[in-house]
Amino acid sequence: MIKEIFELQNPWRSKTELPWNLKERAILKLILENLANKKILGIVGSRQVGKSSLLYLIIGHLIRKQIRVSHICYFNLDDLKLHELFDSIPDFIRFLDPGGERKYVFIDEIQRLENPGLFLKEIHDLGLNIKIIYSGSSHLEMKSKLKEHLVGRVRQFEVGRLSFSEHVGFNHPITKEQALAEMLIYGSYPEVSLERHPLERTLLIKDIYQSYVEKDVADFLRIGHIDAFNKLLVLLANKIGCLLNVGNLSNALRISRNEAEKYLSVLEDTFVIKRIYPFYRNYKKEITKTPKIYFMDLGLRNYVINNFNGLPLRGDAGDLFENFCLLELLNSDPYALNRINYWRTTNQTEIDFIVTRGNSTAAIEVKWERATTPRSFKTIRKYYPEIGTRVVSRRDFLQSDHPFVEEYETDFCIEGERPT
Repeated sequence: MIKEIFELQNPWRSKTELPWNLKERAILKLILENLANKKILGIVGSRQVGKSSLLYLIIGHLIRKQIRVSHICYFNLDDLKLHELFDSIPDFIRFLDPGGERKYVFIDEIQRLENPGLFLKEIHDLGLNIKIIYSGSSHLEMKSKLKEHLVGRVRQFEVGRLSFSEHVGFNHPITKEQALAEMLIYGSYPEVSLERHPLERTLLIKDIYQSYVEKDVADFLRIGHIDAFNKLLVLLANKIGCLLNVGNLSNALRISRNEAEKYLSVLEDTFVIKRIYPFYRNYKKEITKTPKIYFMDLGLRNYVINNFNGLPLRGDAGDLFENFCLLELLNSDPYALNRINYWRTTNQTEIDFIVTRGNSTAAIEVKWERATTPRSFKTIRKYYPEIGTRVVSRRDFLQSDHPFVEEYETDFCIEGERPT
């Protein structure tokens, strides 16, 4: 039975043409650059962001590079019948039949295994000429099962929804203005992006949301108060770009503060929300302060509040654009080397994003409509004169290929404000 399932999951072994026609993601190039090293490669991300498609694209790359198809093995662990093959390391190795040439082993949805971290560690430490590439959907589930086993053994890539440039490329010859409007309303899940009919887009987002609540939340995470969890999502969706007061949330939901904190961690670890914290040179102080909340997909956010109206009919276009810019900053940093914060003074003067990489720090203020240079730029340069500053408006974003990394403006400092 296992062999029959394996043959069905590996059709390139018996067919001369690849059985798929997939669009490439920007992160693919980085993953391919890591095929030659000895590390296990991990591809993690939300459901429906194209992790399996990336595995297929890597397989297609190997076949075009004349790697023998008998040296490429793909296992999708959504099929429970395959799990017994992974119960025994010796049986698994015999099934692979490793020889002198490198074998490439792809394990899709590895979190389905009872102890994937120990399994991968034992395979890796045998020193065989085997390159393992795995995928996983729930960061929370992956963390709970991989733990310390893979420290120093794995290089992990987080796959997000489509970036702006990917959405434009997927839907050529769409204009940039149209692409931005679509992403602010319907988000950027690949399947949603490729769908051109508004109603079908909405239904796809509904399917993704329901699958998330039923599979990630109800089944694995076993959250008891699903109603409170759903209400929490509505409260958060109405607060994008705002400070997150956990005490107020717990009171509104009539749950304990600890339970509210647990729900927030679940949402962040399953790639639904993102919390960013205030900027301090003292990192320990930074993480104890109040975060701001954002959604990792705006289509999902708009589904939660049941609002897919076009931009001319909305009062939250500026909030959507600020959230969108955060997602673009995250997408532009595939190795997660940047730290993104916000900055706020005692009199509530604020800068949307402070981006730090190594010794370089930039302050970015997002505006739906272009405005004059914010007063907050002068304030922050009083305390941090080395920080560059930049306003990014909708017009700036659409007219520039690199709106967040161009030469930053400089301003003089003023008195009268200090950081919180």
